[in-house]
Amino acid sequence: MTATDARSAAAPDQASAPVLTPTLGRRLRASRGRIVIGVVAIVVAVLGVLIAGQSAQQRPPLDPASATPTGAKALVEVLRAHGVDVRPATTLEQAADAAADAAPDQVTIAVYDPNRFLPVAKLAGDDRLAERTVLIAPPKGMADALRAAGRDVAVIRTASVLENQHIAEGGNAGEAIRLLGGTRVLVWYTPGLSDLGVTAPKTIADLTPPWVTPLIVLAALIVAAAAAWRGRRFGALVIEDLPVVVRASEALEGRARLYQRSDARLTALDAVRMGAVGRLATRLGLGPGAAVTDVCAAVAARLRLDPAGVRGTLLDAEPRTDAELMELTRRVAALEASVTGSNQPGEWHR
Repeated sequence: MTATDARSAAAPDQASAPVLTPTLGRRLRASRGRIVIGVVAIVVAVLGVLIAGQSAQQRPPLDPASATPTGAKALVEVLRAHGVDVRPATTLEQAADAAADAAPDQVTIAVYDPNRFLPVAKLAGDDRLAERTVLIAPPKGMADALRAAGRDVAVIRTASVLENQHIAEGGNAGEAIRLLGGTRVLVWYTPGLSDLGVTAPKTIADLTPPWVTPLIVLAALIVAAAAAWRGRRFGALVIEDLPVVVRASEALEGRARLYQRSDARLTALDAVRMGAVGRLATRLGLGPGAAVTDVCAAVAARLRLDPAGVRGTLLDAEPRTDAELMELTRRVAALEASVTGSNQPGEWHR
């Protein structure tokens, strides 16, 4: 069978077979629920990272729990590894409570007050604090006031040497451990607004009614459930035939218009040839599986015609214009009629 035979045999099957491969638009419409859920998850993750990053950046300098470059977590972890119990405090009361359960000679209090919240007289006059005090970048006069009150005072002039980004430089780590790790307990005291007797401004969380948070959580759960409900597909889509009857003439005219619009003259002629070859094979007793070349030879022998001319009509000739298409179609019809005896044998090649 030649290439034209294969094309002729495949044309009707391709035309009648339904297109089952989903297009890009169908895939997007079918997956829009999953896409929405994915986008929401990505947005939530990005917002979480940004909020966490801003929260980390808003930590004060030398925060013992901060791993940022300006925090002091590296030094605190090293001190704890050396057996020192580091206790953070942000108010004078917290500092006094942290030092209360240990012997006075086993407690060191490190004071870092970059905002100058703690009055010097208040710190010097509180006898509940440890006798050994380490001042980190203190204001002028604080060390002298504490010494006058009988305290053992050590001073670290620059706070940056204790930061995570500088603690490993030079001898910073060793000097810090020597000053801060000499006792069993270290109270890391960073004064806040309460040490001034000033009430801190209320945050959004303080101003928000208690029922708002559960409502937000409930709304988030409802949105997630709705997204899962609308976005989930239980298996692949099923294609069902609609109860519509299309008349054969309408299908024929529609296909003809498509061929005409795309100038598919050879495809249209092949459709005519395919039907004629099948009917000729049946009438000549060759069977439906006969090759086109065998049908051409049998037709030429039956009608005593030139085999090359018959082959050109049924197989080889290709129309270049609409007029040639109509002429070849008429010749195919005349040849088929001649075989059945309805026309004269030589009419088909005029």
